[in-house]
Amino acid sequence: MTPLQALALERTVHDASLAYLWGGGGFATILADAGIRSPLATAMRKSLLLGTAIAASTSVIAIPLQTAAITSAWASMFRTDLWSAFAFGTGAGLAMLAHLAICLALLGAMSFGLSRLSILLAALALSSLAANGHAADDIASTLSDIIHVLLATAWVGALVPFVLLMPMTARPELRPAAVMSMFRFSRVGHVVVALVLLSGLANTLLILGHLPTDPSSPYQLQLILKIAVALAMACLAVVNRYLFVPIYRRDPTRSQRLLVMGASAEIALGAIAFSLVASFGIDDPAA
Repeated sequence: MTPLQALALERTVHDASLAYLWGGGGFATILADAGIRSPLATAMRKSLLLGTAIAASTSVIAIPLQTAAITSAWASMFRTDLWSAFAFGTGAGLAMLAHLAICLALLGAMSFGLSRLSILLAALALSSLAANGHAADDIASTLSDIIHVLLATAWVGALVPFVLLMPMTARPELRPAAVMSMFRFSRVGHVVVALVLLSGLANTLLILGHLPTDPSSPYQLQLILKIAVALAMACLAVVNRYLFVPIYRRDPTRSQRLLVMGASAEIALGAIAFSLVASFGIDDPAA
């Protein structure tokens, strides 16, 4: 594995962990019905702590790994003079230091059970990543990318607690709140999915100036694949809502099984999207 490949892997894991903290934590703390928040928080607590630890640890190694990727040499990762020069002597390095500080603050907030602060810090961490990507050349592009990133990660991250709600519907005392939370997810999801697609289109036009039509370009090829993945996720969301949910009235068990399968497939596609974004995020759009 080359340093550049390792950097793409680190970014994939880092982005996925922040997506879970922002989308999953946000759903459980804010969007879910009050009657289900406590059991949902209990079910998610260990995984949220793990996600926070992963986000913090990957942000710690990001600067040395970025230095190794720039020099195409693993040895550079262990040379403090090189990566400290990058961290303190470049705009990108300073941005990564600021991001590291946010992730460490996030770890502290989550460790002390400050759920709402943790959600805000996760959103801030994701926004800081978007603000330093390919769309960071002007304010319009930056804002568009931040909106797109926050919406897309909220969508994927919230799918995890959505799946966890399924078995809770089998408990009579939790069923009304669990079902209400699932319907809230569905209603908000309509808006989020539409805005993800629209903001993604806006980002593409702002960065490339046109739709990606050249598969010989590594950047455009991966962008085409990411668009295909996003459309597949949107189709799955429609199938879940309009084919699987109506089955619930006559066959709750089958409906839940299908919904879990559909949501799990969306999560898997979301992970693929994160890996593609991490990969073409270090490519030159003009290449």
